[in-house]
Amino acid sequence: KQWYQRRVAITAGEKPLFDLLLTLQEALARTVTSIGCIPHNVWRAFHNDRQKEPANGFIDGDLIERFLDLPRPEMNKICVDLFYDFDGTGMKREGTVDDLVKLIEDLARIH
Repeated sequence: KQWYQRRVAITAGEKPLFDLLLTLQEALARTVTSIGCIPHNVWRAFHNDRQKEPANGFIDGDLIERFLDLPRPEMNKICVDLFYDFDGTGMKREGTVDDLVKLIEDLARIH
């Protein structure tokens, strides 16, 4: 359960998966309270003495896995409007809590 120590590449052919995870990450960033109440976008931004840059183009797996720790009603709220080809049929449909739990657990296993 330590995505921050490992990296999983999502290739260009997996853009729908990336888009789903990015949408999920944005919903979680609005829902989950971080340690120290630091907003997620501030926490993950790059900054040094000369510049600050927002974090772009990556999925925070640690935040994604926090979905698994949420109460079921919160999970249900986050699932609203998350569309993806969960069945591998080529047809997008709205995801359920079980769909997202399976997807997140599968991603955690492959790295």
